[in-house]
Amino acid sequence: MSSELPAEDISVAFVELAVPSEFANYDETTASDTIVHLETWKRKAYTVLSSLRDQLRARAALDTRTQAEVLWYVAAFDGEDPWVLEESRELALDILSSSVSPTSDTLERVLRDFVKPIFQRNPHPLLNVETGRKLPRAAGGPLGHLDYLEGQEWKAQPALPNVLSWCISRTDSRFVERLWHLYIPPIMTFLDDHQAKYKLRGVRMASLLLRVAPPDLLRRTGVDTLLLNSLKICLTFLHNPETPDLIRAAVPASVQLTELTTAPASSSRFEQLCSLLGDGIIGNIWVYASRYPETLQASTDVIPDVVRVLEIGAVRYLKALIPQLTFPLVPDPANGASIGYKLSSLRALQAVMEACAPRIHRWRGMILGAILNCWTDLVETGEADGRVELKGELQSACMLLTKVCQLVESEIEVEYQRILDLDPGLFGPLLQSADAMEVLT
Repeated sequence: MSSELPAEDISVAFVELAVPSEFANYDETTASDTIVHLETWKRKAYTVLSSLRDQLRARAALDTRTQAEVLWYVAAFDGEDPWVLEESRELALDILSSSVSPTSDTLERVLRDFVKPIFQRNPHPLLNVETGRKLPRAAGGPLGHLDYLEGQEWKAQPALPNVLSWCISRTDSRFVERLWHLYIPPIMTFLDDHQAKYKLRGVRMASLLLRVAPPDLLRRTGVDTLLLNSLKICLTFLHNPETPDLIRAAVPASVQLTELTTAPASSSRFEQLCSLLGDGIIGNIWVYASRYPETLQASTDVIPDVVRVLEIGAVRYLKALIPQLTFPLVPDPANGASIGYKLSSLRALQAVMEACAPRIHRWRGMILGAILNCWTDLVETGEADGRVELKGELQSACMLLTKVCQLVESEIEVEYQRILDLDPGLFGPLLQSADAMEVLT
C-alpha cells in the first residue's frame, strides 16, 4: 500500500469541512430548512473528519503548506460551537496532535495565507496591520471607524476564533513577536466589534495572547493602551445575552494586562485598577445593570481578581463594596438573590475583608448582620440546593471577620456572646467555628 495519497483526496475533505457561514447566526435561525441543512452538515463533517484522519495516517510527514491547510480546516472543530459534535472535536484534536507541528513556520503560514486575507477589507483604524503597532492617529479620520464596520466579511467565517485560539495557545513566548502583526489585527477587530458575542471571543483570544506576550512588546507597540481601552468598553455592554460572560472574561483580562505592563505599587497600576473597580464595576455595572441579577453576580464573581491586586487600595471603595456585597445575603422580597449569587457575594466579601483588613472593624456590624440574617434563613428553609455549601461560606466569613478585627477583639467577643445567648442552638454552629479559629490564631 502506498504511503502517499493524492493531494486531491485531502483537498476534497478540506472543501467539505469549510464551516457554513449560516452557523454565525445559528441561535437566531428559525427557518426549518436551514436548521435541517446545518444539522445534516454537522453529522457529515464527523464522517469527513474520520476519513481525513485515516488518509493522513497513511501519508508521510506533511510539509508546512499542507500542515497549515490541515490546521485551518480542522482546528475549526476545537471548540464548543453549534457546528461541533463532541465526537468531531475528539477527532479534530487527534488529527491536530498527530499531523500538525505547531512551529512558528506552520503558524505563520496559516495566519498569513488564511487569516490575514479575510481582514484586508476591514483594516482596524487604530492599527498598522503590517506591524501590529498602534497608529499615532486613527486611519480615515474621525469617521474612519464607519468604514471599518462596513461589510465585515470576516463574520462569514464563524470558525475563525477557534483557529486563532488554537494558534495563540501554541505560540511560544520566544517567537510571539514574529507573529505579532498577524495576531493583533484580528484580535482587535473582534474585541472592538459592536456585537457583544464577537467582543467576548476577542477578549478570550486577548487573554490567551497575554499569557505569552512580553510586557515590553505590549508597551513598545502601544497595544497595551488599545487593549486596556477596549476591555474597559466591554464593561459597558450591559444588556446582551453575553454580558455576564463578557464581564467574567474582560475583568480578569484587564487585571492580567495591568499586572503585565505596570510595576507593583506604582501609581499607574493603582490608577488602572481603581478605574476598573471604581468606574467599570461600581460606577457602571452596579448603577446601570442593577435590575439584572445575572450581570450583578458576574460582577461579584470578578471582585476577588481585582482586590487581590489592588490590596489595601480597595479601602477607598468600601462604602460601595460592603453594602453591595452584603445586600444579596439579606432575605428580602426585593432581593430574590439565588444561592449562586449569595455564594459569589460571600466570596467577594471575604476577598475584600482580607485586602482591607485594617478598616473592616468599622463595617463589622453590617457584615455580621447580613451573615446572621442569611444563616437564619438557611436554617429555616433546609439544606438543599447548595445551601450546605452556603453555610460553609458563612462560617468561613464569620471566622475571617474575627481574624481581621483584632483591633476590637474584646468587642467582637462580647458581640458574639450576646448573639449566642439569644439562641445557642441556632447560632452556635456559626459562631463556634469563629471561636475555634480564634483559638488557632
